[in-house]
Amino acid sequence: AYAGTLDALNIIVLQRNQWVGFEGAPTTKSVTAHAPITKSGLGMGLSVVQDEIGPITVNNLFMDVSYKIKVHEGGYVSMGLKAGIDMRSTNLTDLAPLDASDPMYYADKVGKLAPNFGAGVYYYAKNWYFGASTPKLSKTDFADEGSGEQVQRHYFFIGGIVWDINEDWKLRPSVLSKGVKGAPASVDLTLATMYSQRVIGGISYRFGDSFGVMSEVRIFEQLWLGYGYDFTVTKMRKAHNGTHEIMLYWDFNMLKTGVVKSPRFF
Repeated sequence: AYAGTLDALNIIVLQRNQWVGFEGAPTTKSVTAHAPITKSGLGMGLSVVQDEIGPITVNNLFMDVSYKIKVHEGGYVSMGLKAGIDMRSTNLTDLAPLDASDPMYYADKVGKLAPNFGAGVYYYAKNWYFGASTPKLSKTDFADEGSGEQVQRHYFFIGGIVWDINEDWKLRPSVLSKGVKGAPASVDLTLATMYSQRVIGGISYRFGDSFGVMSEVRIFEQLWLGYGYDFTVTKMRKAHNGTHEIMLYWDFNMLKTGVVKSPRFF
């Protein structure tokens, strides 16, 4: 539902390394792009994501379509659908089994290609927003036939407010909540600030799990560079060196105008 709501072509490249120093730790690489397609409110997006954890690699390719409606002066509701494919492979030959003669580890497993769908809704005005989504509606079964193991649906809820402290400073508290069957709910609180539309800094806390810090700097008029670091408060902190995330963000709206039209801090 977020696709196309910034009224410009936006491209984001992200690399996330979780639990650095922990063997087989999760990593994520992604490229996403979205833009408005028509003046009537139609937007489109594309995302390519690769997740790795241990011997397992999951690749996702999704297209997004959204449509926004003006509900009052400065306020919009955007509704979105996504469709794409999931593919999982398991690199069993990378493992070191206790029994080297076990035939299970003689060859890698190439997972099946599975379609998936998602949906979301997003409301935004000049200084606040909220939204809800479930990116994957289908409970894809990647495991062996009849095993009953499925990828469960995840549900996401977001919200935030932007306060103009003065002409140069903005403050944005925000919340992200995630839920999935069989796991406790996850809630992230973030407090970020922007100076002169060129520097962003913030802190975050995930209840019962971790603290984080983040920063973004506008390198050129159309390019941002971001970095984030999380460190856990659980016993796992003794086994790894935290989580690092780096991001490049292009806003091609500025290639036309040289300034941001009605800049939003979300």
